[in-house]
Amino acid sequence: MLHSLSISNYALINVLDIEFSEGLTIITGETGAGKSIILGALSLVLGQKADAGVLRDPAANAVVEACFRIPGNENGIEQLFAGELVDYSDELIVRRVIYPNGKSRSFVNDQPVNLAFLRSLGNALIDIHSQHENLLLADTDYPVRVADAFAGQSLLADEYQKNHAEVLSLTGQVRALRTACDQAKNDTDYLSFLYQELQAARLSAGEQEELEQELSLLEHASEIRQSLFQLSSILEEGEYPILTGIKEAARISASVAARHPGFAHVSDRMEQARIELRDLAGECGRFLQQVSDDPARMEEVSGRLDTIYSLQRKHNVRTIEALLTLEENIGRQLEETVNDTSRLDKLERELEAATIQRNDMAAKLHRGRMECLADLSHQLRTRLAQLGIPDAQIEFVTHEKTSYGLLGNTGIEIKFSANRDIPPRELISIASGGEISRLMLCIKSVIAQHAGLSTIIFDEVDLGVSGKIADRMGTMIHQLSGHMQVLAITHLPQVAAKGNAHYLVRKEVVESVTETRVLPLSENDRIMEVARMLSGSSITPAAIQNAKDLLNN
Repeated sequence: MLHSLSISNYALINVLDIEFSEGLTIITGETGAGKSIILGALSLVLGQKADAGVLRDPAANAVVEACFRIPGNENGIEQLFAGELVDYSDELIVRRVIYPNGKSRSFVNDQPVNLAFLRSLGNALIDIHSQHENLLLADTDYPVRVADAFAGQSLLADEYQKNHAEVLSLTGQVRALRTACDQAKNDTDYLSFLYQELQAARLSAGEQEELEQELSLLEHASEIRQSLFQLSSILEEGEYPILTGIKEAARISASVAARHPGFAHVSDRMEQARIELRDLAGECGRFLQQVSDDPARMEEVSGRLDTIYSLQRKHNVRTIEALLTLEENIGRQLEETVNDTSRLDKLERELEAATIQRNDMAAKLHRGRMECLADLSHQLRTRLAQLGIPDAQIEFVTHEKTSYGLLGNTGIEIKFSANRDIPPRELISIASGGEISRLMLCIKSVIAQHAGLSTIIFDEVDLGVSGKIADRMGTMIHQLSGHMQVLAITHLPQVAAKGNAHYLVRKEVVESVTETRVLPLSENDRIMEVARMLSGSSITPAAIQNAKDLLNN
């Protein structure tokens, strides 16, 4: 139940603190006094949007804080908290702060929460029923929600919605992955061909440079051999071979050094030159043996390079390393295609299982709705008779839809007639505003006990009725307060007299500033307020006596 409400810097409210009790609390006041402002502030802690326009002082924050006491967990509130990782307690303090820049923050027991959580919590705690909510009867989903509440399967409906959301999510994932797999499948044959072609080439890093050098050697083998023969001839086999001459020169140098110690370094250098030339001659001989005309090998190397060059042109790259990277990437793509196909199979199985579960839950919801509608119609007709429509006819026209939505696949249309001799027709086209208002009150009265709510607020739902019907409306609202906390904003004295507590909302001018204030009424104050509601601004003794009679009854 709503235990207290604190409001500061909101619209015409400077600071306001109200405590509420169990049973039926009446809120009255003249039009424009600010009753709707209080509801607007309460709506903020129930998750409604806010903007800086509500600030009384545009330079300061507006703060609305509501304290709720939870007698039990009939609404699954504890599970809601667990799902959002918010600490739960039987006493909840919900606070909403609106900043001058229009932004806001929300807290539950001083823990920051988002608006979605606040709305879910508000839906589980309070039902605010206003005259504008009568428009819900034109919404084809509303009768389904009413049936779920009456049948006591609101929690099942919530579970269905989670399952339906999972089906939608999986459907989107399957669709996207299937599209990707179809595209990949179209590319797979070509990618496989490219991959096999690259693998067949058995490329290795650095291979191209080595082959190009070898091919250059093979192509110039005869010229190189001729040059090496010439070198050998110069060094060893010519008419005047250098090695023979340097050998003789080294001998002579050694002879001179033996007689002239100062020449020893020249002799050493001559010997070193002889040794170096001998080594050079050996190197030339070895290279001569290595270089040969090998047309078969040259053809093999040329063919290998042609393969490499062809692949490079085909893939628009310049190096073997780039081809190897491409081969690795294509291999990864092919592996991912296999993995995506496997993942698609898994997702499709998950989607099938979730869809079956969703459809089973929808079928269970549908059965529960069908089974409760006759009793629901009977209870609504009984209550409408109490409110002056004794011959009301209510039919629920149902059908199973071929598609599934947030509420399942049940379609329910309310058909209504206030007269015995007129067959029921579409509600909005046949019912008057007063009839719709009374029907909506009856619906609220019936389902409130089944919905597990701890608090319901009626905001001037009694407009358009008076006299005996108003008194019966008040009685119905009061009876409802035996099962839950009820707050009723009303202009009808017959309803106001039924309350266990009574608050008066009025405007006051304080230091030239208009403020909305809420005053708890004593017994005598209630008599005068009900008398004012009966007679207007001029309160007569008869009105006072009438007010006493209403309150005593």
